[in-house]
Amino acid sequence: MELADAVSATSVAVDGVATVCIDRCDATNLRTQLARMKQVQSKFDAQLARLTHAADAAGAFIGTGSRSTADWLAKETGTSARKNQAASDLGEAMSKSDALADAVTSGDLSSDKASAIVGAAGDEAVDNTLLEAVADLPLNAVKPEVEKWRARKYPERDADATDVQRARRYLRLTGQPDGMTRIDGLLDPESGAIVRSALDGIMNQSFNDGTTRTRDQRCADALTQLAHASSKGDIKGGRSNTKLLATVPFDTITERANERGTTHVGATLDAATIRKLACDAGIHRVITGPGSSILDFGHETRLVSENLFLALVARDQHCRWPGCTIRATWCDAHHIIEWADGGPTTDENCALLCHRHHQLSHQPGWKITGTGSELRVHHPDGSIDVSKPPGAAAPRAATTGREQQSPDAPPATDSADPDSPDSSDSSDGSFTVGPEQLTLA
Repeated sequence: MELADAVSATSVAVDGVATVCIDRCDATNLRTQLARMKQVQSKFDAQLARLTHAADAAGAFIGTGSRSTADWLAKETGTSARKNQAASDLGEAMSKSDALADAVTSGDLSSDKASAIVGAAGDEAVDNTLLEAVADLPLNAVKPEVEKWRARKYPERDADATDVQRARRYLRLTGQPDGMTRIDGLLDPESGAIVRSALDGIMNQSFNDGTTRTRDQRCADALTQLAHASSKGDIKGGRSNTKLLATVPFDTITERANERGTTHVGATLDAATIRKLACDAGIHRVITGPGSSILDFGHETRLVSENLFLALVARDQHCRWPGCTIRATWCDAHHIIEWADGGPTTDENCALLCHRHHQLSHQPGWKITGTGSELRVHHPDGSIDVSKPPGAAAPRAATTGREQQSPDAPPATDSADPDSPDSSDSSDGSFTVGPEQLTLA
């Protein structure tokens, strides 16, 4: 069949649906046929994607004054250039993966799911393993699953992708002629998750305030409230009550795996970022049963207690990275010998690092050794910088970072055998682990 004949037949079929008197259809029939129609639409979208990509590859837009087929099609048909480009990208991905093409054209995989897969997979060809993993997932769970698949299949590229994303971040405030201010920006996954979590926390406090504000208006008000609190000095930074939850296999923390962690706002974070967060986080043991049901969500154990953190603030005064003077209360507590490697949570094994340098310390090629009294930063080129606390007499912490034990409690331990089959968190504040997943708060 010629392409023109096929398109004409499609038009005739759609016109046929228009002649049906749907008011006479009962709910059961409407429900059944609506689902079938949606599946047919996905199959049609797959063919439209193939056609859009073929037109793009053939240079069909050349001579039209447009930069791409997506732009030309938007002008010609009054449709979205962004959606047209997504269709072209799906068509290209289908040309590289027979498995994806078969799944979409057969209707087994919706075009919406397919587009989500292609957007998250980037240039990686989609395989049957991924398609099977997302087959029964809801649409909003597809992107995190694809990111985890990509990290497992190409672990060496995951850290590079994170660096590329972070390099693209920006925030721009532009004054408008009428006095309004337009905010435009792009945040990397970790920054986006933190900002979302902070704004959501403020918005939730006034969810039922009786006003008619839209969600977007409440989000704008939350950002303003956050900035106003900062200008009054109400925000001290470093260890606020805002929760960013990230769930990750324990093997990622111990560097026996590089599985990405999933945050409660939907974004996934690479293994290096997760390990950075684990340096100074509240940790819950999560034991899951069949169907991901939660069997146990252990009590929070914060690796670095408030007392130890304040002692580190008094000693370090600012970020300990050589040459950095970011204030101490804006920093994270970093374990010099990683906690997952048995490093104790003490003042001599901890130092404060700002967000940027904490992130850098967990990247390939960089390493931190020494003690809290004499920190050594190893660069990828082999050079070493040494950092000592300001002042001649640096105060020492009088705590190991564990919560105060009761007189009858058993002694706390600094580390545990992660392979122990009977590990759990104990009420004395000590922390032993052996779960399949951890949640960092």
